[in-house]
Amino acid sequence: MSRVRSDLVRALLALLIAFVVTTAAVSFLFSRGFVVGDFMAPALLDGDAIVVDRASGRFIDYRPGEIVSLQMPGDPRGRMLRRVRGGPGDPVLAGGMQLRQLGPDEFAVDDELAQHGHAVLERDQIEGRVLLLAWPLSRLTWRPGLEP
Repeated sequence: MSRVRSDLVRALLALLIAFVVTTAAVSFLFSRGFVVGDFMAPALLDGDAIVVDRASGRFIDYRPGEIVSLQMPGDPRGRMLRRVRGGPGDPVLAGGMQLRQLGPDEFAVDDELAQHGHAVLERDQIEGRVLLLAWPLSRLTWRPGLEP
């Protein structure tokens, strides 16, 4: 009987460790949130639940059209969503004139507050790409914002 109890304790401990490790890994790799406002319509609407991939952007460039999440330090809203307009090597244009080319870790994103309608961000300023529109289920979409 003590052997069965000992095996049961080991199994429960193994499950607890697996749960803690998995939860920590998922929290590090992904985040979730809700869209507030219709500024990303029609891809994302007010109240949509999204999942943000926080890891792949370190290794795979963001593509034009992709929606990314930005952590805003000191901003009570916490995060902002922006659409990528260009990546490494792409020109930065203003009024039809090329200002410069984006560097190897730079991306142009939409920004209604910027003088030219876009902002240039370093890779480490981007939290991650919106990987999944998870709710409502009727609009379930993998990588919303990207054309198939």
